[in-house]
Amino acid sequence: MVLVGCWAPFGALWVVWAAAKCAAMMTGGRVMRFGVDFAVTAVRRRTDELWPGTPTPLVLLLLGAFIFTTTALTWKIWRHIANRRPAPDDPIAALADNPGLTALKPDAAAKKAVALRRSLSGTTPARLSPDEVGLVLGEEMLPGKSSGATLFTSWEDTVVAFMAPRSGKTTTQSIPHVLSAPGPVIATSNKADLWSAIATVRAERTRGKIWLFDPQHITYQLQDWWCDLLSGLNTVEEAHRLAGHFVLTVADDQKKDLWGPAAQDLLCALFLAAATSGRTLHHVAQWLDEPAVPTPIELLHTAGFQLMASSLKGTQNGAVETRDGIYQTARTATKALRDQEILAWVTPHDDLPVFAPDDFAASCDTLYLLSKSLSAAAPLIAALTDLTMRAAERRAEQSGGRLDPPLVVALDEAANICRIADLPQLYSHLGSRGIIPVTILQSYEQGVTVWGEPGMAALWGAATRKLIGAGIDSPRLTKDLATLTGQHDVPVRSITYSDGRASQQISLRRQEILEAADIRALPTGTALLLATGTKPALIRLRPWYTGPHANPINQAIQTADTAIAAAARRHYSTESPVDLSKEPPLH
Repeated sequence: MVLVGCWAPFGALWVVWAAAKCAAMMTGGRVMRFGVDFAVTAVRRRTDELWPGTPTPLVLLLLGAFIFTTTALTWKIWRHIANRRPAPDDPIAALADNPGLTALKPDAAAKKAVALRRSLSGTTPARLSPDEVGLVLGEEMLPGKSSGATLFTSWEDTVVAFMAPRSGKTTTQSIPHVLSAPGPVIATSNKADLWSAIATVRAERTRGKIWLFDPQHITYQLQDWWCDLLSGLNTVEEAHRLAGHFVLTVADDQKKDLWGPAAQDLLCALFLAAATSGRTLHHVAQWLDEPAVPTPIELLHTAGFQLMASSLKGTQNGAVETRDGIYQTARTATKALRDQEILAWVTPHDDLPVFAPDDFAASCDTLYLLSKSLSAAAPLIAALTDLTMRAAERRAEQSGGRLDPPLVVALDEAANICRIADLPQLYSHLGSRGIIPVTILQSYEQGVTVWGEPGMAALWGAATRKLIGAGIDSPRLTKDLATLTGQHDVPVRSITYSDGRASQQISLRRQEILEAADIRALPTGTALLLATGTKPALIRLRPWYTGPHANPINQAIQTADTAIAAAARRHYSTESPVDLSKEPPLH
């Protein structure tokens, strides 16, 4: 401060001299040479000697302009430095120094994509398009509110995302992932927004077929295909898996695992009897209504499944109360088989093509599975997803172990409409098969209600990329994340007063980088990324409307929403309800 006080008058005097010099150059006047004489004359206010022949008002005008410009420039530079200088406890600055993120950045991710996909062998990594590199996670956040490099998943990663409603699940996850996938895609949703946004755009880009499963008329589209869930079902294990998709939807709030396993065994026997005898799910529904009918037992004997036949016979011949409880649970689980509109999608149609999961795995097609949350159609969503993933896994085994191009499985509302019982176990090896699952949940507890504590812990541990977005209100999860994020040293300044003197001391305090309240208050559009083998990182999510396909998507949304609204009005009109069998498809 002493130095500033000494040199400030000289600086101010030089600014006055510079303003006078500029004015003299403009008017042809003269200015006294800068020095001690100039300073003495300025103190005496003899302007006629300071700048003879130069108008004093012009000098003052230029002096004011110099002062204003210098002040504004200094303030701007100071603000720029202050904004870029993080606070001592800034979590962005604490997490920005993360060398582990190098493996997720474009150059490293492109090299890994070439190594994982045989079709890219020999390709220069720098020439790969972003869609070939991997799924976009977001952009790393750097101090000063700037964004860093784009971060990608690899084609062997498995992803789980926790994002509250209205926090950008569809705009930052489902739509970008489905649109950028280089191979086949399975996408689930309980609304029409995902399908209406990118169905036509993706079809034009990949030249693949759009398979829309919409038994509850969310999009009011005509059914143009069907799937035989019993096709190729010839083992007890496969039948048991199919039965599990239905039983898992039965509410069991008190966790009394009494009727569920027995109902699953019953459905396993009935599905196997129908599949091996060329019958359909219509027959399964009829057998459930007649607990004593011997037909499925006879069919199982004929097909060579004597043990399953014996098990079914034991169920039918058991105590009446027990048998009725098992059958009622099975009927509750298979309520989809009581709805003709839902059942039409999984029973034969001579005039409609059949969905072939094995062919789908080798294509660039897209399977959109829509159902209202916790509806009767939810088991069919899970069954179709599981059936297609297993077909992709078989094809991967026949292709050397990895599917190329990879299959992307975007499971939005997974806990409500796509409950696959062993999804946590599948996560441990799907990535190595070239099947990239992206499971989106609203909270950790939502996953616990479906897979239980051990299952949800297994899913969390097996996911190589974990995204925690805005609106997570789980105290347990936020506390665990705060622990996983780690701690850092924060300088703390303390001032003490004693005997009329003030003393200042700076000490280091160890504190969490992100507290639980900070994680809960993450802004919309940002997320905490936990990637295997690296420290946690804060990233900025990338919504579809900031990407290169924003205009085509906007046009597709407008067209689809207009057509859906018109069809809905006709459907709910008391005068002329719409007949969906005659409604032309939008896509």
